[in-house]
Amino acid sequence: MHLRPCLPNSARIAAGQTHRPRERRGFIRSLALPTAVPLAVLLSACGGGAEQPAAPGAEAAAALHEAQPLHVRDATFVAESSESGTYSELATVRYSEEVRAATELDKPECLDTANQWAALDGVRDSPASVAVYEWPEGAVTHMLVRLDEATAAEALSATPPESCDAYVATHENGTSSEYSVRDLEDVPRIGDESRAFAVEVESEGDRSRMVSLMYRNGGLVGSTSVLGGGEPEDYETMLVEFSEAAVERQRQMLGQEADR
Repeated sequence: MHLRPCLPNSARIAAGQTHRPRERRGFIRSLALPTAVPLAVLLSACGGGAEQPAAPGAEAAAALHEAQPLHVRDATFVAESSESGTYSELATVRYSEEVRAATELDKPECLDTANQWAALDGVRDSPASVAVYEWPEGAVTHMLVRLDEATAAEALSATPPESCDAYVATHENGTSSEYSVRDLEDVPRIGDESRAFAVEVESEGDRSRMVSLMYRNGGLVGSTSVLGGGEPEDYETMLVEFSEAAVERQRQMLGQEADR
């Protein structure tokens, strides 16, 4: 697969093209890939600026993109790293699958610990939007996928094996990272139902973290992640505030559609 540099100044990114990763954000990719749906890979792979043929569900995907928060506190939307379209055709999804395929884990069952729901019937053909936000303390990403309500509920019920609380990933360049995963028990419910977890990774002497929350809002599945090397308490606070703001934005922009 040919990877091209990201094109700047794109107001909305078309799905289906991948790009060369930004080296300065590589630690975020290393942190999130084996653990989550491409919540953070989109910081390294962005959609293409060229016009793409309208795909089925393009209008619904565009509506989801319009429903993304413009900013929450001092986290601001980064248009050129965000995209919308059919889930399986998103550059974010395709690039994360490519990198995951080149990553070896000592516990292979942990490769998609938070991404098991993506294998459910209907997910890959669903309209979706991924948005990236710059934040002084790290980075925030948010994904929205439109599903039927039953599938959305099934997605929230998918949980990783108990053995995946700690594992080691070996990357394509030969380096390795140690991951530890734990549930965030004290995070309040977001939307109709939600679950949250934290990941810490140590790689070549550097330690980074990600906190992530997956929620259901009617027939929408949303996933918020906060990544970087900041304080856990600050990250959990942003995780909750951003997710609450995202649900409110959906109600404002989508109205009753958000409950379908």
